[in-house]
Amino acid sequence: MLSLLLTLATVAVGAFFGGIARWALSHIPHPRAGTFTANIVACTVLGFSMALPIFWQLALGAGFAGAMSTWSSLAKELGTLYKQRQWGEFAKYAAFTAAVGIAACGMGMLWGRRGFG
Repeated sequence: MLSLLLTLATVAVGAFFGGIARWALSHIPHPRAGTFTANIVACTVLGFSMALPIFWQLALGAGFAGAMSTWSSLAKELGTLYKQRQWGEFAKYAAFTAAVGIAACGMGMLWGRRGFG
């Protein structure tokens, strides 16, 4: 079992790199593309990490994927669409993000099991 200090350090290192990746994706010109990409990559990494030993689950899942995902930005973007009464865009963006996120997590799990399971 990992000590508390090692656990915190492992998550922190993963979060550092996840935060940098999220920051880089925030520079994609399309308003919602960076948020969508960050969340889908984070879902894939989280699924992948589930097949790995606990150290990597912490570093990649809790740290990297946790810092890379940006559900608060998704909520803000959906809130903006809602306030603008863009119901179709709102529904498409919410449903597409959820569906692709679940599929991405599943694909990550499959890749992780094939490579490390």
